[in-house]
Amino acid sequence: MTIYLRMAQWLARTWLSATVSMILLFVGFSASASSYWQSWQTVGRAELSWGFWDIYDSELRTPDGTYSFDQQELALVIRYRRDIDEEDLLEATDKQWIHLGIPQLMRKQWLRELSIIWPDVKKGDRLIFVLNAQGAAFYQGNRLLGKVESEEMAKAFLGIWLSPQTAYPEMRRRLIG
Repeated sequence: MTIYLRMAQWLARTWLSATVSMILLFVGFSASASSYWQSWQTVGRAELSWGFWDIYDSELRTPDGTYSFDQQELALVIRYRRDIDEEDLLEATDKQWIHLGIPQLMRKQWLRELSIIWPDVKKGDRLIFVLNAQGAAFYQGNRLLGKVESEEMAKAFLGIWLSPQTAYPEMRRRLIG
């Protein structure tokens, strides 16, 4: 009977050890997955000001520092120069999507998704949108805020800055180099 008890104890220790290892591996992967883009090269930088107010600085990064329309890997980094609440971020995004001709039904659905993901931002906060072969996601610093499941939504979001029809053509020119 003691051999069965020892065997059960050994199995429990082995299972616990394997479980802890998997958790540590996942946590390590998540942390590195959120920051791999930091080693990418800068394509361009731009600022958004409205009158006398500086709103944010933006930076576009890719693995090789070049941009093409069909880019599969890129990061858009936005560092806020003032406090902005989530509602104002959503409203500004909606205005830009209207400008780009995104249908109302899609905008409403995507804005609902963003309302779950986005926080209020404080001066100095960085929101990062990363697009790669696995999909797209928003980060605040290195913390994952949420993933974007729709490729169309990801492209529409990037279109605010990168579309030839953007409301800010000079910003686009500076970002894409």
